[in-house]
Amino acid sequence: MPRELVDLESLDLTQDVLPEERIRAILPHDYEFKLIDGVCHLDKEEGVVVGYKDWDDNPWWARGHIPGRPIMPGVLICEGAAQIATLLLKIIEDIADEEFVGLGGLDKVRHRGQVTPPSRVYFVSRKGIKSGRRIARYPAQAFCDGKMVMEMELLGVLL
Repeated sequence: MPRELVDLESLDLTQDVLPEERIRAILPHDYEFKLIDGVCHLDKEEGVVVGYKDWDDNPWWARGHIPGRPIMPGVLICEGAAQIATLLLKIIEDIADEEFVGLGGLDKVRHRGQVTPPSRVYFVSRKGIKSGRRIARYPAQAFCDGKMVMEMELLGVLL
């Protein structure tokens, strides 16, 4: 059984802890690739963050990713987790908002469940290892309906 980065049931996930403007300043993603709707937990001392994405009954990807049985694409789950890890990295390491952290690689990716609409997906990341000024390796996970649906380790590169 995979080990959870944080026990979501022990946290109050009912309120956002970062204003939308702050999230958008840190994460430049928009339109379809805005995969973090809010941040409901941030502990700088522990180095852990929880964000979420809400999907309605008919998300943009459902029409083509499996008609009649929509399943959120795994690459989008990975992207959402990478976005929340980037947010944590930039806050903890005091990386300027205007600097861009790109995805350098994914390791140990395991999809452990499905996300089907409508749903709320929680993305979790914990502080990992930073190597020099440009590279960081952070663990990340995704949860839906109380179950882990994905876990991975990602490599972020300051571009």
